[in-house]
Formats: sequence, structure tokens, C-alpha cells
Amino acid sequence: MCGRFTIYSRPEDYLASFNASVVDTCKIPENYNAYPSQRLPVVIADEDDQIKCELYQWGLIPAWAKDTSIGFKLSNARSETAAEKPSFKHAFRQRRCMVPVDGWYEWLRDGNNKQPYYHRRKDRHIIWLAGLWENWLSKETGENIRSFTILTQEATGKAEKIHNRMPVFINPDDAQIWLDKKQNNIETISSLMVYDLDDALEIYPVSKDMNSPKFNCESCIVPVQSNA
Repeated sequence: MCGRFTIYSRPEDYLASFNASVVDTCKIPENYNAYPSQRLPVVIADEDDQIKCELYQWGLIPAWAKDTSIGFKLSNARSETAAEKPSFKHAFRQRRCMVPVDGWYEWLRDGNNKQPYYHRRKDRHIIWLAGLWENWLSKETGENIRSFTILTQEATGKAEKIHNRMPVFINPDDAQIWLDKKQNNIETISSLMVYDLDDALEIYPVSKDMNSPKFNCESCIVPVQSNA
């Protein structure tokens, strides 16, 4: 799974190669402990196929949902079944997005001990996670919320030693195809979800203080000695 991540790089840097426009850039602060329910940057293709970076709420709210509470349960979607699940199948075909992260956290369990580990690229480049997004409209109030979920897969390589699931990565070279709403061939979409970053990753333990969402600063990603 992917329940926390960091995004502190500047949008104008990680979006440069996409020639993307940025919505509310000034409202994208450094976040060292991003968690579900927050509004976070995602990259989409709009109706005119222009790539944009916007702030969406983490935790997918399907268009058919009666209220927003379901979003807390849908921060992740299993890539193996997303094309068939009612909550995700329409977004999988028509509303895919990319979630920029500097790294993500996972917890290694050892009895009652839960040690957080940080995963990032050795070269510090941004990591692009595969996501899906939805547009939810309240029939009662007219409130409009755009939300997203992160696709996950079975963990492999280094990440497998920490947890049995990890995010799906997207090669930035495949961004145009991944974001293309007209591309709804399941085989083609699935073929983009095999990007391997194992050799590029480094994983290390960090402070247990980051278990609290209130702990949100650069200290979150400072290596510590593991007690696991």
C-alpha cells in the first residue's frame, strides 16, 4: 500500500519536461508527511489534452457515492483488479493521473514494533506514481470535489523486504499515453504499469515521530538507527 508520501520539490522543476501548466502553484507547500484527505498535486490531461498540475483530494470518491466518507477507504487501488472494480473501472479507462512524489513511507512490522522506512530515488529525482481520479458532485449542496487514488502492486526487490505492496510507477516517457483519455485499451494501459525502479531506489529507517500527521518537516526523512 501507499499511505504516506513526501512532495517537497518545486512544481516548476518536476513539470518542466511536460510543458504543463500549474494551477495554484503558490498553494502547493512542501509536504514531508502527506496523508489521505489532504489536497495534493496530481498531473492530468484536460479536455483539450493539455497537461495540467492541480490539487486533488487524496482518497477517491466515485461519482456514484452518496457522500465523501468512502474516500477514506479508497486512498489506494489494487492495479490487478482496478479495471473491474466498480469504484475504479471507469476512472481506469478515462481518468488516469500521475502523482509526483519525492518518496514514500512504509512500515516494517516486527511483533508490536512498527518501524517506518522511507523510499526514494538515489538521484533524488521525482517519482511518478500511477493514479486514478474522479469528479464528485453533491446533489444536495452542489459541492464539487476532485479526488484521486494511488495504484499499487505486489512489492518487488528492495521494497519487498519492508511490505508486501508498493506503488505502481509510471515512466515519464509514457506520460502522454497514460494520461490520454481516449486510450482505453486495457492491455495497453496495463503494459505501462511495469516500470521498474528497484535499482534506482534507496530505503532506510526514519523516526517513528512521523507516525503522527502533525510531524511534518525535513526531519521526517532523516535516517535513524532501526530498532526493528
